[in-house]
Amino acid sequence: MIKNLLKKLFLSATVLCTVGAAAAMSACNIETSHPEVKITVEFDSTTYELDYILYRNMYPNTVRHFMELSENGFYDNMVVHNYTSNDWFSGGYYYDADAYSAAASGGTGAMSEYLEDHSAEQSYLKLFEEDKMASTVYRYSGSSSVAADDALPSLIGEFYNNIKQEIKQGSLSASYGSLKMFYYDKTTTEKVSVTPTSDRVVMADYKNNSATSLFMMQVGASSSYGKDDYCVFGRLDNTSVLSDLQEAVSEYLRNSDLVSANNVSVENDIEMFSDADRHLAQDFQLTNAPILIKTVKVTKY
Repeated sequence: MIKNLLKKLFLSATVLCTVGAAAAMSACNIETSHPEVKITVEFDSTTYELDYILYRNMYPNTVRHFMELSENGFYDNMVVHNYTSNDWFSGGYYYDADAYSAAASGGTGAMSEYLEDHSAEQSYLKLFEEDKMASTVYRYSGSSSVAADDALPSLIGEFYNNIKQEIKQGSLSASYGSLKMFYYDKTTTEKVSVTPTSDRVVMADYKNNSATSLFMMQVGASSSYGKDDYCVFGRLDNTSVLSDLQEAVSEYLRNSDLVSANNVSVENDIEMFSDADRHLAQDFQLTNAPILIKTVKVTKY
């Protein structure tokens, strides 16, 4: 009788734990191999819901990082800040309707000023300082261990040309609809310690482990940002929705020019950056009507 009662109590607790995970990361620490997120995009007054399957079993640190940012609402209300032929970039700049509209019609330099004023970098660093993101990159000390005080606010690059991570079966390719983490090219030759697993410390190049919050949604069959240099960690489940969104953007662009934001300085508040890397100058292109990331919600843990 006692044994049966304990069994029932255990099963009840398991069910409660599973249900609770749908609302928030719980103390139960349920982790599936393939969590899921819904990226809701709004364009020209129409909403598109993109359902992504994430590959935690292959890219655990990247998936955790993306989910941590999503759970903290970091990605909500961001613009796609660079519209290119095969990749859309987001995760760096917030949307303000009045200011964006004014910038889109404000002439040379107006959109650059908008992006500089609406950078998400400080919000990102605040989450790091509040310990709301797990650390995977540390200043290199020559030791076979790492110290919490040496943690850097960036993400390990889980791809082959960084830590020779080779997945022989089932790895994701940079294909239509794939979700990738992005980092800007760096000139620094600094080394860092990275932790692919909790019990392993590896020396690596900082430039390959400098991703923060930027991500790419691939919208073409091929991409110059391949899996050997950028972590491809998510697969789009409903590609037809992305196709519909692309068609809407293409139709809009037939009658409207892109907005260029030339020479936007990408600020970096990490001490090891050289001056050149601290103020990277980038050229972005945006649409007059924003491609807006309304929300990024975890739908399965």
